[in-house]
Amino acid sequence: MSTRKDEANRPLWKRRIGLTAAIATAAMASMVAASPSYAEPTAAATSGAADAADAADVPRTEQELIDALTGLLPGDLQVTESYATGLEEGPDTSVSLIADDGAGGVSLDLSVSRWATDDWHDIAGCQGFGEPEEGFTCEDTTLPDGSILSLVTSEYEYEDEEGETYRSRDWQVWLEGPGGSDLEQPGGRSVVLTESKDLTDAADPDAYTPPLDLDQLAEVVQAPVWGSVLDAADAEYGGPGEWEEEVPASSDIPASDLRDTFRALAPEGLEIVDVETEETGWAQLSVDDGQGAGLVDITAYEATGSEGEGGFLSGEYAFGEGEALAEGEVADGPDCQDTTLEDGTVVSVCDWPASADDPIAMNWAVVTYPDGSSLDITAYNVADWDAEPSRADAPFTGEQLAEIATADEWRALFG
Repeated sequence: MSTRKDEANRPLWKRRIGLTAAIATAAMASMVAASPSYAEPTAAATSGAADAADAADVPRTEQELIDALTGLLPGDLQVTESYATGLEEGPDTSVSLIADDGAGGVSLDLSVSRWATDDWHDIAGCQGFGEPEEGFTCEDTTLPDGSILSLVTSEYEYEDEEGETYRSRDWQVWLEGPGGSDLEQPGGRSVVLTESKDLTDAADPDAYTPPLDLDQLAEVVQAPVWGSVLDAADAEYGGPGEWEEEVPASSDIPASDLRDTFRALAPEGLEIVDVETEETGWAQLSVDDGQGAGLVDITAYEATGSEGEGGFLSGEYAFGEGEALAEGEVADGPDCQDTTLEDGTVVSVCDWPASADDPIAMNWAVVTYPDGSSLDITAYNVADWDAEPSRADAPFTGEQLAEIATADEWRALFG
């Protein structure tokens, strides 16, 4: 499966959206490269654009970022829904749009982000997707400024337990470069634009043509405005290495202790198998309740200095307070709730079911103690990252994980 960004930027807290997209796109999709036809690419957005726009012109807020992206799209493309995460929420920005394609709508998701690394080339381009699988192809191009542009498409077909088949297709462009204008500068920058279409109900999925082809997506990611956003992130938050230092580090609790504690607290009647991990503060298990095996990920974080409600691992901090869903409605994102206990401990519970666009289901509970240390337990509907979903839902709900995660035995592990 793909290791692109997973190894270089394994989420230390709730960057679940990026994680889910990476798993759904790389672990189970068959990738088909599209041949680039761009002849004169614009200066890469990742190389910085301080001279392209004054600081006052840099899009920072949700609406400004939405306007920046929609302004780069074809004028006749009608956007019906929009959402963005601006610089006021963190250094990594994103924009999500739903556009009218005359066939139920197509989604456009833009991610503008940075990562800490000594050599950004390590995961850039097609080789960053890992060992090719059957049906996987990719084509990348080194642009005149040294950055790397990758064009891919992916097709996915998934059959649920009731025999219903879901189909979707993605068109994706990655632009990757160094942490600044110098190609040898530490750190990496990326601008990724994904066009996604649910083709489950399409009479002829192969006949569908997206509103934007890959060349048009490539033009959007190379727009200088995204370089100005990355420059502003550096100015406001420091380099990606400096930002990462503010994120909680995994604790030194042995993986065996985490596994043994979970096993002792889990309900009876489950088949629980250890998954060996080499890191401290992080453990995995395979859990089967008779409906298929699912992966359980346990991470214990050291104190960050952030106390009580509003810590890094808060579900509502990461995603905003969930809205009530109508009966039978499936959430586009996670449904999260935070609860503060009498001693100041914050318990964040999230449920994120699978969908036609993303077959990965994940539920999690995060307990953030008053001193800032925290415990994250997440359950997935995959047995391992080299396999397709083994079940419709994760083996535990968020509430069930919270019941386990709030036990005193975990707090004792932190000393």
